[in-house]
Amino acid sequence: MKIDTGRPPEGLGTLVRGLLARLDPAVDHAYAARVPGMRSRFYPVMRELLTRESATIGELASAAQVSQPAMTQTVGEMVAAGLLERSEAEDRRTRLVGLSPRGRAAVGALWPVWNAVAAAAAGLDEELSMPLARLLKEALAALERRDFAARIEQAKGEA
Repeated sequence: MKIDTGRPPEGLGTLVRGLLARLDPAVDHAYAARVPGMRSRFYPVMRELLTRESATIGELASAAQVSQPAMTQTVGEMVAAGLLERSEAEDRRTRLVGLSPRGRAAVGALWPVWNAVAAAAAGLDEELSMPLARLLKEALAALERRDFAARIEQAKGEA
């Protein structure tokens, strides 16, 4: 399908970044009101570490669906904020991270915010044709089956 309106088509990345630009500042503000230094990008790490004592950077990156370099940066910021601490695994070859005492204390203060964010998301869903989380999960699953690079190559062949 060729689209030519005299200007390039709107990009998915632009739309996703626009959505995050409207979500993240509000969530960051709510977090910071409860736990100074807490940011929305820390949530997937805290969520994962609530279900396990510790994890490697790779395990956290996989759980958050981000690259290892991105997770390394996030973990560094969380260590600097006092929310995480690093340790060595029993085999002494693997570095682990876990919630620090401050991080564990922050969890109790953050539960009401996490619940409010979930309720706000449910309210947003009521204004949409389908729940946003469902659509995003479907998109991620489709990209897992066939990545976007392959889709671009196929589209180039059809143009």
